[in-house]
Amino acid sequence: MQYKLKTPFKFGNETVTEVTLKDAFNAGDMIRIANEEKAGDSIGATLCAMTGWPLPKVAQMDIDDAMAIADVAAPFLDRSKKTGSET
Repeated sequence: MQYKLKTPFKFGNETVTEVTLKDAFNAGDMIRIANEEKAGDSIGATLCAMTGWPLPKVAQMDIDDAMAIADVAAPFLDRSKKTGSET
């Protein structure tokens, strides 16, 4: 999914205007996110997982863009909806 940033930012020599977001998370993403103890670290880990970007690049995003991307991630992380079958 392409997400066009509301507020482009500079990262090194690059002007970042959009990001391709992942369509699904894998277990590795879940483990990295779950291993984060603080809410800020968890949000950072979620944004890194969604974008594939390193934390220093994610940290440069405008807060409105970061929150919008975190909102896109929320349904993937909502484990209250069970899928598959239990044995």
